[in-house]
Amino acid sequence: MSIVEEPEPAAAPNRQGRWRTGQESKRRILAAARASFAANGYQRATVRSIAADAEVDPSMIHYFFGRKDQLFAAAMSLADSPREPIGKLLAEGLDGLGARLVRRFLEVWDAAEHIEPLLITAQSANGTDSSSAMLREYIDLEVTAQLAAALDAPDAELRCDLVCAQLLGLAVARYSVRQEPLASADHDTLVAWLGAIVQRLLTGPSPGGAAAG
Repeated sequence: MSIVEEPEPAAAPNRQGRWRTGQESKRRILAAARASFAANGYQRATVRSIAADAEVDPSMIHYFFGRKDQLFAAAMSLADSPREPIGKLLAEGLDGLGARLVRRFLEVWDAAEHIEPLLITAQSANGTDSSSAMLREYIDLEVTAQLAAALDAPDAELRCDLVCAQLLGLAVARYSVRQEPLASADHDTLVAWLGAIVQRLLTGPSPGGAAAG
């Protein structure tokens, strides 16, 4: 009677190795995304091309980050993409929208793990380099378009651009220049001051005298 050796138990999966591999893939994806957005702009950069540069399958980008706007948010160290938050703010109506926008803007910037990429894009927003072009495309596609559609006014795009200029100016003064007492002011104080200004830009009378909407 022959003796059959018992097969050795299969080795347990190396979860630590998988974790390291996943983290390394995420780092490569983020690095490739930053490079692609900077070189090609937000609109022309594609998930497929970023995946190729990172040497991963496009499904891995969707698994880790979701849509392109969410990948951009992660690459820029934003807490999240503005697409859903803007939609939620708009769902509450136009009344009080200015205050809600300012509060959400402050929450996103204060929650950013690394503020430097945000500052770079904000400070170059009025320039002609790749960072400014990327930021303008991102704002136009993911923020301004939603706001303008909700306003439904002939000058809606201009109003939204003025709102963005107001918020970007706040970002530079508060987080880059750190101008006091603005830099240390709490959210409630800034919302009380700036919310009314942003609301005026969104729904107040135009210089010609006609109200939006």
